[in-house]
This record gives sequence, structure tokens and C-alpha cells, in this order.
Amino acid sequence: MAFVSDFNKLYEDWDSYWRDGVLPKGVRPVIARSWKRCRAMGLDPLALNRTPVVDDAEFQRRTAQNQALLDESIPFMMELQEFVDGSGFSTTLTDVDGVVLEMICDRFVVEQAFTRNLVRGSIWNEERAGTNATGLAIVTAQPIQIIGGEHSFKCYHELTCSASPIFDAGGRLIGVLDMSGPKEYSFPHTLGMVVAATKAITRQLCIAESNRQLDLTNHYLKEIMESMDEGVVAVDVKGKIIGINSDGAKILNTTTFGAYGKNILDIMEGEKLFVDSQGKLTSTSQEQHVVTRSNSINCLVNQRLVLHDNGDVAGVVARLRNLKTPRVPERREVRKGTRFTFADILGQSSSLLRAVHLAKVASGWDTTILLLGESGTGKEMFAQAIHNAHSSDKPFIVVNCGAIPENLIESILFGYEEGSFTGASHHGKKGKFELAEGGTIFLDEIGEMPIGTQTVLLRVLQERSIQRIGGTRDIPVNVRVIAATNQNLKEAVAEHRFRQDLYYRLNVLEIRIPPLRERRGDFELLAGAFIQELSEKYDKTIEPFLPSTIRVLEDYEWPGNVRQFHHAIEQAIYFTENNRIDNFFISDYLPQQQEQELDENRVAEMAVIADLDSMEMQAIQEALVRFGDKKKAAAFLGISRSTLYRKLEKYHLDSRGQKCSDKK
Repeated sequence: MAFVSDFNKLYEDWDSYWRDGVLPKGVRPVIARSWKRCRAMGLDPLALNRTPVVDDAEFQRRTAQNQALLDESIPFMMELQEFVDGSGFSTTLTDVDGVVLEMICDRFVVEQAFTRNLVRGSIWNEERAGTNATGLAIVTAQPIQIIGGEHSFKCYHELTCSASPIFDAGGRLIGVLDMSGPKEYSFPHTLGMVVAATKAITRQLCIAESNRQLDLTNHYLKEIMESMDEGVVAVDVKGKIIGINSDGAKILNTTTFGAYGKNILDIMEGEKLFVDSQGKLTSTSQEQHVVTRSNSINCLVNQRLVLHDNGDVAGVVARLRNLKTPRVPERREVRKGTRFTFADILGQSSSLLRAVHLAKVASGWDTTILLLGESGTGKEMFAQAIHNAHSSDKPFIVVNCGAIPENLIESILFGYEEGSFTGASHHGKKGKFELAEGGTIFLDEIGEMPIGTQTVLLRVLQERSIQRIGGTRDIPVNVRVIAATNQNLKEAVAEHRFRQDLYYRLNVLEIRIPPLRERRGDFELLAGAFIQELSEKYDKTIEPFLPSTIRVLEDYEWPGNVRQFHHAIEQAIYFTENNRIDNFFISDYLPQQQEQELDENRVAEMAVIADLDSMEMQAIQEALVRFGDKKKAAAFLGISRSTLYRKLEKYHLDSRGQKCSDKK
């Protein structure tokens, strides 16, 4: 290994070979072979001043392809750089082709690195950058340190580079980690640090792959359990439920989401399931009376012990078959075209409770009802709840007045007789009013109804009868009409876009459904219900939102109201890789307000952004102080370790969460 006194000798050896073609005996064999390959490729040692770089599209493709390598490597790169902070070193990660995917370096060497194209996307394989540590690590699949004149290109003679290969779980070379700095700091322990880091990265990649395979196996097991036509429940030796399918959850009168992690005794009462008279887990196949907290059924229970390799009992898996005759659904459950009742309308705010109270009062009468509310507030849910309160076994017909072409709306609402127009059915057709006989017709977006159709609708409401298009016979209809709109109908009347007499005919009972921004007290309740619903849908375990996250949700305007709120939570649950969704993660799924609102409130919003940054930094500092470990802190914050390292760099924090002084 060369030290300071050897630099001149290294240069003399390089000059002898590249000028005279004579290879001195003192050149290391691995360097000599590389020089010969570079000479055979026609590389001019004096020609290169800047390392070649791939284009942006190719760089993006490579980073996406190597995302797992980046995620595992960046934390170790940050730690390596901390060891050599201030010494002029840079740490780079390349893919198997020598293309730099990530680079971390001292601030005062950034400009120098840039002049040599030592940037993300630069190419450091032997074919493009000659003899260098990264290129040789790719060729030999071995760690190596290159010092000064050992580089084939003269422009790199001031550097020392230590590189070590990274392998995936299958032993395949996938990248190289390199530390480069002034040749005066060419010490063997630098290569030792790089080798230790690459071994740790390889180990983490193996663990990540094992976890991925384990997750895949779990998914297969869950699908196998769900495909069975019996209930399946698995518990460990202490009775904790570690697996349950949907049928098993139904038999035990719980949910898959609610059952996971609970002790079976928390769900059961009476005779103990899975254990014998001495309270030990046992294998058996018998008819058993199963008693839950709120239900009692007879089941055929077939259970088998799960054993460790040494024969110790690990748990039990049971198949449950319900022997009870399926009960006939209650009359209330038979609902035509609806699924919501007043019990499904969640909220405790006074404005919502008032709307629900008025709707319950209105449900007892056949009077026409007008529901007013912004898009997404739940107007159809209210309409269904009103209908199901007293007419759940009758038809509920929905008509979106804004989605039907003007030339078709009357035929759809009132029907038509045979041959009334070209293309008409030979037998005629009933309209929506006739189909809703005895039940409810819900006229959504009533403000979009054409003026001509408004005239016909007014007559129907007055006479309680319709005439089909092309017909002369009055057909009596017994239908409750519930209309809804997100428009201001009074303004529409003033602008002659809506008939005044129809407005008063519809507005017998007016119910205003409040927008979500006026229901600040309902956010936690709604979020909890949506988390439970969507966690079960996507088979995840998501913890309730923290108070700080609820405040972020309350401060958002929610132009799409409850529908948008539900959609945002669904997106966050779908994409999260953790069991906690914090205020930073949920913010990614809150679309920005309209541009004009942004312009009007730019100063205020900039203050909010700054405040969010301050909150984020404070949360990171608190997590680091609390756990004293970056891995645990990242898990607590619900972010990956690589993201935590980027945040530390962004806020100039050290590993203890303290501010670093800026270096000039």
C-alpha cells in the first residue's frame, strides 16, 4: 500500500507505462491488468477532463430500477460521510454499470466535484473512466483502493478511491460503494470502513428480500384461508389470534381487523374454544356450542395443533362450520337500491345533528323534500336514510338530472308509448316515476333540469299523475319526491334559469346539509370510522390518527367534503408502508386550493409551510432524543431510514437531533 513517500514512485510508474509502453515491476498486478485493458481500448490518459454522464431519462430509469439498493445504502453513506466530515471526501453509490446513483460530499468540495462531473449520473466503469476503484470493483467483484498515479487518467492523480462491491440476496453484483478524497489521506482503514458498510448493505438487502418473501407467503396464506368455505381461526399458545378469515370473523361475530392480536377469550364467553378441560390446547373434531359477547351458535369445530420442531405446542388452527340454519333477514334489511340508514350518518356537530333531526321528522311524511348541500356532503345518503326509515321494502329510484341529455330526460322520467319516436321500443317503456311507484324518486342535481322539463315536473307534482311521451292517458303515481342540488336555487330563479313555482313546490321541507369545514367536531369520529372500514378493505392495521394529524385535517378546506375526505384517507392507507399515518404523510393527499385562493393567501400559506417545517423538525428531534437510535426514530415517525437521513440533512441536524453549525 502506498503512503505519502510513494506518490512520486506511482507517478513515475504511470509515466513509464503510458509514455514508453514499459510496465515497471513495482505495479500491482490488478493495476497492470487494468492499464493493459485501457490501452487496448484506446483510452488516452491525457484526454479525459470530465467524466461522461447519462441523460436525465436514463438516470431516472436507473434510479427507479435500483430503488431498493438506494433505500438500504443511503443511511450507511450518511454515516460514512460523518466519519470523514471536513476532510474533502465524497461517498458515491453506483449501479452495476458504474453509473452514480447517489453522491454525498463535503460542501466545500461540491464545486470541485462538479467541474469533474462527479455528479449523479456520471459513469465510472473502466470503459469510460479508465482505471479507478469503482470500475475495478465491478471487474473483479472485490474491494480495492486506488491511489494517485494508479489511476490511468491523469486528471484523477490527486485522488485516492476506496471501493467495495454490493451483492443482492442471490449473490449477484448490483452496485459499488466508493469513498474518494485527497491522495494524502490514503489509509487502509478507509477501505476497511467501505467494506464493512457494503457487507452491512448486502445483509440489509438480504433481510429486505426475506421480508418480501415472507410478506408474499403471508398473502398466499391469507388468500388460501379466504378461499375456504369454512371459518378458519389460528391462535398462538397464549390464545392470541394470529390469523382469521372473513367467515371465521362472521361466526365469532367480529371483524378480521378487530380480531387480529386479541386474545380469543376477549371474544368468547362460556365454553372455551380450542382447549381441553385442563385448559391446554388440543386437537379435536366435534360439534361445539360457541358463545361470543353478543351471539351464540352451534359449530362443527375441527382443530389441529401447530408444533415447533422440538415438539412443543406453538398454537392451534381451527376450522369452524356454522351448523345453525341461516336466519331469514329482517324486513328492514330488504332494501331495494339502497344501503344507508340514519345510523350510517356519522357526526356529532350541531349543524349535522340538526340536519339529521329534520330528516327524521320529514321521513314520517310523504311531503316533497329539498336537500341543499355542496358536492360530496352526502345528499344521496340522506335521501336513502329518509326512504329506509319507513319504506325500505319499496323502490328507491335515482335520477341524475345533470347527466341526462336534454332531448332524453322526459322519456327517461315519464316513459313513452309504442312508436312515439324513431328508435322507441315496440312495446313502450315505463319511466322512472312509474318504476318508483310506492317508493321514492331522488332527483339529484335538480338545478340542471331543462326549463321545459321543469314545466312537466311541476304538473306531475300538482296532479300526482304522468303522461308518457306519445300517450294521452293519465297514469296516477304514488311517489315521494326528494330533490337535491348544490346550486343556489333562489339565484337561479332570479336569473330565470329555474321556475319559481317549481321551486316553491319542491321547497316544502328544506334541509341544508352542512359542508365538512363547518363540522370541525366530526373529523376524529369520521377518520376513525374510515380507518376501520378501509383497514379491513386493504387488510392493514392502521393506528388512529394523532391529535396533530386531526388538526391538519380540520385546517384543510375540503372542497369535496366527506367524499374527498374519505378518498384522501383511502389513498393514504393504500400507499402507506407503516401502521401510522402522520400529518406529514396525509398532507401529500390534500390537493392544493384553487390558484386564486393561493394568490390571495400566499403570505399566510408561506407561514403555514414554515410552521409545518418547524413542526416536522421538532418531531424528528423529539424522536431522536426519545429513542437515541435512528432506526427506531424512523419507525416511530412512520418514515424510512433513508427519508430520515434526508430530513436530517435538510434541517442540518446531527444523529442526536441537535443543530449542526454551517460549514463555510
